[in-house]
Amino acid sequence: MRAHPTGRSVRPARGGISWVSALLLVLVVGGGYLAFTWVPVYLLHIEVKQVAREYMNRAVKEQSDTMLVERMTHKLRTLAEVEVPSEDGTLTRVPAVEVDPGNVTWERDTQAKPPLLHVAFSYVRPVRYPWFSLWTEATLSVDLTEDLTVPDWGPSQ
Repeated sequence: MRAHPTGRSVRPARGGISWVSALLLVLVVGGGYLAFTWVPVYLLHIEVKQVAREYMNRAVKEQSDTMLVERMTHKLRTLAEVEVPSEDGTLTRVPAVEVDPGNVTWERDTQAKPPLLHVAFSYVRPVRYPWFSLWTEATLSVDLTEDLTVPDWGPSQ
């Protein structure tokens, strides 16, 4: 251990905390708080993509695109609810994912080889920061393209 020019040790006292330790503690706590706030938002976004893929798979057999879009947007509304402040200041529960069927791009290209389906939409997701009563909005997008070829599993036996 080196001695300081005044004769004292450079190290903090045993059990003391240095500024580096305090900074690391603040970073870990802040990162945990942000993860607690934002991980559910992105987990729900993964679920939104799964729902979109599910309805794209249904489009292989079902030819009614408007019905598929209507059912998909209804399913998205039922995935989760969040509380947002209303006009009078009280908290109101609303769907976390609200997509208008008119804002969904649903393009079926049967002339392509193989036939393709392109689905794209964006939605605004309210996000609440717990313990601070702060809200923000995250705009998330889904843009998927899928092959519409009917699978051939060979002769059935």
